[in-house]
Amino acid sequence: MEGDPAPAPDRSRPVPARRRPRPSRPRPVRPGRAAATLTVLALLLLGGCAAEPGVSSLRTADTAVTAADPGHEAAVEELAAGVPGELGLVVLDPDGRPVVTRAAERSFTSASLYKLFVAHAVLERVDRGEAALSDPVPGTALTVAQALDAMITWSDNASGAALGGQLGWDALEDSARAHGFTTTTFDPGTGEDGIVAMTTTPDDVADLLERLRRGRLLSPASTELFLGLLRDQHLDYALSSGLSAGTEFAHKTGLLEDVSHDAGLLRTGGREHVVVVLTDGWDGFEASRPWFRQAGPVIEDLLDPVPGA
Repeated sequence: MEGDPAPAPDRSRPVPARRRPRPSRPRPVRPGRAAATLTVLALLLLGGCAAEPGVSSLRTADTAVTAADPGHEAAVEELAAGVPGELGLVVLDPDGRPVVTRAAERSFTSASLYKLFVAHAVLERVDRGEAALSDPVPGTALTVAQALDAMITWSDNASGAALGGQLGWDALEDSARAHGFTTTTFDPGTGEDGIVAMTTTPDDVADLLERLRRGRLLSPASTELFLGLLRDQHLDYALSSGLSAGTEFAHKTGLLEDVSHDAGLLRTGGREHVVVVLTDGWDGFEASRPWFRQAGPVIEDLLDPVPGA
């Protein structure tokens, strides 16, 4: 189980194995988030390195940065310089518009962020009447409701593995694809000794959270249940450790020896933003903690309204 203050790795079934190359799949264009990137690319092609006013320039295709406020790019790149591997970042404003993104479509080992997609799939079955929160979860002494709680609020690996197994890993990946989470994978059938490679992108995680808070994924009852679990999060070793007192963060962490993620809904000053931070390249479970403490204030600064907006 992930733990705090000494989190353990995400073990049980979803421990990532060596990644294998995956065939590319067409990805639906998401309005708003993609618009800034497409505009900048067009300007780069037509006008050398000129950038649209109000939108920062791009680095590379894999670590593309877009920012509603060009001044935010330097702050994001400074954050990225402190990550030994790569930083993936998506921040959406209260209306779902991108504030800043970096490497939004870069694939990361998902670690326990996969549990967000499991929770969505489980609750969707409940909404369809195919399951009940009071149903027992095979291989455990828990009900579906209890397993969801343990999986999200404590990142309990046994609960995540049991719920994923009950759904079926192939069905879980099919569900993700059907909902447009096209770069989130569970690599069903490719693992060895019960180990599977799991990947996701900052963009897919942000899309899930954005649609969840809008009530566009689940019934009102299931939406409130899911959001309540995120609010009740007990693991605060990552981004939460650097946030100001009074800032609310309904979120889910993901931790392995070399990856550390945090993603959720951050509320401050009466405004709620989607914040997704994925990082990798760390040398040990504790290595990312100082970086996240420094990242908190920087992320909060990004949330300030753009002058004149």
